[in-house]
Amino acid sequence: MEAITKTIKPTRLNKNSLIALIAPAGPVEQEQIENAQNSLHQMGFRSCYNECILSRKGYLAGDDDTRLKDLHQAFENNNIDAILCIRGGYGSSRIVEKINYDLIRQNLKIFIGYSDITVLLNAIHQQTGLITFHGVVGVSAFTEYTKTLFSRILTLQENEFLIYPESEKSVETITHGKATGKLAGGNLCLVTTMLGTKFQIDFNNKIVFLEDIGEAPYRIDRMLTQLLLSGCLQNASGIILGDFKDCDINNNDITNKNSLSLDEVFKDRLGHLKIPIIKGFSFGHVKNQVIFPIGIEAEIDTSKSGIKLLESPVL
Repeated sequence: MEAITKTIKPTRLNKNSLIALIAPAGPVEQEQIENAQNSLHQMGFRSCYNECILSRKGYLAGDDDTRLKDLHQAFENNNIDAILCIRGGYGSSRIVEKINYDLIRQNLKIFIGYSDITVLLNAIHQQTGLITFHGVVGVSAFTEYTKTLFSRILTLQENEFLIYPESEKSVETITHGKATGKLAGGNLCLVTTMLGTKFQIDFNNKIVFLEDIGEAPYRIDRMLTQLLLSGCLQNASGIILGDFKDCDINNNDITNKNSLSLDEVFKDRLGHLKIPIIKGFSFGHVKNQVIFPIGIEAEIDTSKSGIKLLESPVL
């Protein structure tokens, strides 16, 4: 299937909107579902889920057909206003080719998640044009910072909006500059996994955001090198790097005595691109999470602290 070039925005949420919880990847527990529902209810939303969300097949939330059917039913149910993946883990890539993208195109709604859900977020946008949202999952902490951004980005129609970092002190500049482009990206490991498939992400003229967790510096180096060898980063407009939690040198890493630091890896692998690059932005596997709408025009300016959305991601 060819990628769709026309961008389609979903309808924004209102108080009392119904949000469906689904598990298209790793298995979940009843307590996690209840915690997710409590977080959504505290923000004024209603929630629902199918009992199949508790299915389990090893490291998966049920077999592929069960997870796929749950995703399809959430989209085709006209009473549901948005879909929130309850967690990542592994499994999204096993169902991505089987998704009925025509069904999604006919039932547009907010779809949000991160980590392993990177595959679904980018594939759905690529195949349908629907703006998807890289942000929280159901098991996220939903701090006041996270809830504020969740509500503003998904419920308000603002033509310009500054996504500010959780802490300005945490954001550092690798390469100075200013650029615009549509947002694309997600978890580095999953972005790399999609290379060579029909779901490979097009980073040309895009502002690319990347994050990961628990990967040693040499593994980050290897994945960035693979992206560079594929040629997909060379024409990006700018790059936003996340916190990369637990990815720096540690005593449990057998390469730690000879390792480059994470900062050295970023500068060595990306510094030559001559595009604006910042690191330490609060998205992905962190407590305080921003939401990046995939496919929305944005601006990166290293002389300022935030990322500016140049259009509303919702109608």
